[in-house]
Amino acid sequence: MYPKKYKYTFMMPRCHKTLFPTPLESSFIAIYVLETLRVTDSFEHKINEFVEAHMFIIDQEVQLFLKKPKPIQDEHTVESIYSGMAGIALLYNFYANKTQNKNKTVEAKHIIEKCLSILDENSDSVTYLTGKSGIFVTATEIYRDLGDIKNAKKMIEKVVDLLPLALNQKMPDVLLYGRAGYLYSLLLLKKLGWEDPDRDKLIRKVVTSIFNNGIQTCDRDKPRRTSLMYKCHNKKYLGAAQGLSGVIHCLLLAKSYLTKNELDDLIKPALDYLLTLRYKSGNLPVSLCNDPDRLVQWCHGAAGVAQTYALAYKVFLDEKYLNAAVQYADIVWKRGLLTKGYGLCHGVSGNSYTFMSLFQLTGKTKYLYRAARFVDWCLTTGRQNRIPDNPYSMFEGVSGVTYALMDAQDPIAANLPGF
Repeated sequence: MYPKKYKYTFMMPRCHKTLFPTPLESSFIAIYVLETLRVTDSFEHKINEFVEAHMFIIDQEVQLFLKKPKPIQDEHTVESIYSGMAGIALLYNFYANKTQNKNKTVEAKHIIEKCLSILDENSDSVTYLTGKSGIFVTATEIYRDLGDIKNAKKMIEKVVDLLPLALNQKMPDVLLYGRAGYLYSLLLLKKLGWEDPDRDKLIRKVVTSIFNNGIQTCDRDKPRRTSLMYKCHNKKYLGAAQGLSGVIHCLLLAKSYLTKNELDDLIKPALDYLLTLRYKSGNLPVSLCNDPDRLVQWCHGAAGVAQTYALAYKVFLDEKYLNAAVQYADIVWKRGLLTKGYGLCHGVSGNSYTFMSLFQLTGKTKYLYRAARFVDWCLTTGRQNRIPDNPYSMFEGVSGVTYALMDAQDPIAANLPGF
């Protein structure tokens, strides 16, 4: 468990201290101290027991990974943030920073260096979640935290060297597999302290390419119904992982590199277009292919897109985007306890970030309550009806759940990795 010295608290902005809704009050008291919004000792203990149990399980997998011999040439792989060991390195460094346990940073270094040693240099995947840039950015952060600035700079250079691949016309634009995910890596490097005279020009090149491709895809459609659209696997997806809303999300994160015309004439019309596509339930379809109203998770449907409209409201201060975020969050509350799993991509822990993002935006305690209920669901075993393909991984497995459990203890700063 975390030492008491590093006990986490839930903090609500002072301007939003209001009376709690009566129906929620009794349940809320079991999780928070009402006057301070500090997590109760019992709930903290419950979360931390699971965190430590999960870390023990993950440690066993890490030891097996570190002992494996280097693969032969044709077995080289990309141990990605999404499904590979780089995601576990990210978790270990996150754990180290939360608990001040620097030993975990050293362990994260061992993991990420093994990932680098077996990396397929011929891979053309450049995105943060499933590609090489995510491994290099994670290594950058780990080296920085260990004070190894020389190796941190080497990792930054490796991300920059991926630019020609990222700008290749064959590269898709979506967050999970393409250019928007590479843009995310560049923006994260900037947060980590990346300084370079050409940095802003490089980021702007990626932004321009994303816009141009989105416009060209629209121009092929007759009649032209939106300002931007993107394809992945020859399909026009709409959600966070592979679709239009995920690309818009990354562009909004790069707001300082966008012109007013791009914001007003490209981003806003695309956001408005997505609102016209909603089912009667209010949920967002997976794609433009008459998909059934079935998925409510981060990768497809309301859970991911709610965070995009929350971000859009911060940028544009347009009430319809706030209303959209609220409506999508309500759908997640009604339909988001998924029996398919606990994971970040298509599971309950990932859906909890919807409520944390709405709490950050509004300060309303009902979203904090909802996040806690989803977190509490993840603290009960036996509620998933299938084993993930990568059961230890960040976005499908136990590493992502562990990350979310720690993140939920500081909801003001919580952020789903890669988004």
